Amino acid sequence: MSNSTSIIIAGSTGLIGHHLLNFALKSDDITHVYSITRRPLDASSSKLVQMIDSELKINNEQVQEASPTIGFITLGTTLKKAGSKAALKAIDLTLVVNTAKEMYDIGVKHVYVVSCIGASPSALSHYLKCKGQMEAEISSIGFESVTFMQPGPLAGDRDEPRKDEVLLQAVARVFTPLMKGFLLNYKPIEGEKVAQCMLGLALENNQLRGIHRYTSKAMF
Repeated sequence: MSNSTSIIIAGSTGLIGHHLLNFALKSDDITHVYSITRRPLDASSSKLVQMIDSELKINNEQVQEASPTIGFITLGTTLKKAGSKAALKAIDLTLVVNTAKEMYDIGVKHVYVVSCIGASPSALSHYLKCKGQMEAEISSIGFESVTFMQPGPLAGDRDEPRKDEVLLQAVARVFTPLMKGFLLNYKPIEGEKVAQCMLGLALENNQLRGIHRYTSKAMF
């Protein structure tokens, strides 16, 4: 690992993203953290550079000091919050892919993207289909390595709690003792744990090549 690791995060205000940002700011292995958000962050650090843009565009001039080689994308929504299938696709597919392309253009070599267990371009679920199409498009951009985090139900405190996730977590907790083997992929996992795993993988595997996927079972 380089002695001057510079990273960029898109989605630092979400359930996983804000934990990822906090871990990165505390890490002695990271010297520069670029954060792309729509609103200012409460966090402050000499290593943090905030890029605030309503369309989440990367400001090329701001990354000149230390171009990031590792990128994290934790953007995403739900059909209920988005309001329509088209709106969900605009975020979970178009926005995420465009963000990845911008990261590639500024020199990011390794990208880590939050996806979902069951993501597939041929999925019947619109949500999982968008995630699958997103994975396919990002895989073809040209990064040295792409790692998709595919957690099951996410647990943890959000700024805006999602009733569907809360219900799913409650149901899943009842069956958690019975979850073994492949079923562990559907066990509720804390957003903080996903963030910790993402950053750990990025710092340990800077020579990684190819496409990789990590489900909840691999993160516990």
